[in-house]
Amino acid sequence: MPGSILLLTGLSLSYFGYLWGEASPNPSELVGSLFFWLGFAYLLFVFPLREVARSLGTSLRRSHGAWLFACYLAVHLVLYGFVLEGILAVAYGTEVLAVSSGFIITTDVFSPPSLSSALFDLVYNPSIVATVQPIFSVALSFYSIFMATVIAVLVVTNVARTRELGELCTMWGRTRSFVLLPALGVALGASCCLSVAGLLAIAAPSLSVLESNIWAYYATYFAFPTLAVFLLWFNLRAIRRISAKLASPSPA
Repeated sequence: MPGSILLLTGLSLSYFGYLWGEASPNPSELVGSLFFWLGFAYLLFVFPLREVARSLGTSLRRSHGAWLFACYLAVHLVLYGFVLEGILAVAYGTEVLAVSSGFIITTDVFSPPSLSSALFDLVYNPSIVATVQPIFSVALSFYSIFMATVIAVLVVTNVARTRELGELCTMWGRTRSFVLLPALGVALGASCCLSVAGLLAIAAPSLSVLESNIWAYYATYFAFPTLAVFLLWFNLRAIRRISAKLASPSPA
């Protein structure tokens, strides 16, 4: 299966990334991380999110879907770029993004070589740093790009399905209150991982404050995007069930 092959290849390349020494960017980490997250995306959209992938084109074309997708993706990447900046600042004891304006790609190999080190390499590498001094600087990774894309796809699909549910209510003469809970589910799923990341980005604490509150950055970087994916996925399933119930003929 292509997805599994990409996953295993990416993990293997990440595990043996230390063979390249301190070279940055490390070719093994760059390619390994790319293969791993491409494989993960393939498996995700072929199996649990197959219907989402099939209807994505329609969802993007209606209800300003493409605009919504682009806006959510951009906001998510910027906010989580600040969160990753904080994590890397604590990990390496420096303001890693305090560089002149520009665009750089760096990698850092976790040691000693182990499965856990390889997984950390996949999550944090490469660090794609974009800096516009003195306005802002953000650090992106393939993991954050992957999560932002998955959530943006789910947000657009949920919005399109919620609008279809409203149209179905109108067609069958049902109250539009059926749309209320799905709409709230979309809002909750879309905002749960952005709100905390936004607060951390606004706070912009010093390195000493970061070190004592780094758990908040880890929780935000890993837990909230995952929570958003599950919330939006379950909300989409709920919309599907409600739509099927409304479309089915009522018993006499």
